Amino acid sequence: MSDLQILSAAQQVAAHLRDQLQRGEWTETMPGGARLSRELGVGRMTVEAALSQLESEGLLVSQGPQRRRKIALPEGGFEAPALRVAILDYEPPEQTEQWAFAMRQQLLNQGHSASLTGKCLLELGMDPRRVARLVKRTPADAWVVCSAPREVLEWFARQKTPVFALAGGRGRLPIAGTGPDKEPAIAEATRRLIALGHRRISFLCHRGLRLPQPKRALRAFLDELEAAGIATGTFNL
Repeated sequence: MSDLQILSAAQQVAAHLRDQLQRGEWTETMPGGARLSRELGVGRMTVEAALSQLESEGLLVSQGPQRRRKIALPEGGFEAPALRVAILDYEPPEQTEQWAFAMRQQLLNQGHSASLTGKCLLELGMDPRRVARLVKRTPADAWVVCSAPREVLEWFARQKTPVFALAGGRGRLPIAGTGPDKEPAIAEATRRLIALGHRRISFLCHRGLRLPQPKRALRAFLDELEAAGIATGTFNL
């Protein structure tokens, strides 16, 4: 748990600017806060906080009010991590399963930079537009997205930045990923309940999994009920 690292908005902007400095995006002096705020789509105070952080690191030198900061890269430049990996989890950090932290630690052990995003999918309402805004302001070379609905993974699949989907609605999408095959387990559990004499069985699930049409795992549940002669309806999902 001590390895958890959630970057603030200013820290994320600082990481992005640090990377741009290393790539030689600017020479001699740094653009002003107003210009960077417009280009990055973040608040002026957030940009100023990021620039102050880079000053404290010795990468920028203040030249006084209303004057651009001087760029002062170390001799020979500096090495960036192999990859900056952003992890977008389903739940907030305090509810995240231990495997998510273990995954982050493995990335760190391989020499990459890895951090959980400031907001999770639940806090973003599973909304692809809100996810897109988060991605835009998060400097990352690759993404790991955990248990995302299909609409979110469809958006990620259209982006140039590599993404790895852990579970979620990734079926038949051109996206790297892995996850459990839930259909056989759900079908077997439903058959066991029916065999025990139960007829009124409900599956508690997220609205996005059942509407407008039930996803495959839920369809397997309904199929087992119907195969046993049980009429299905909204009560079951």
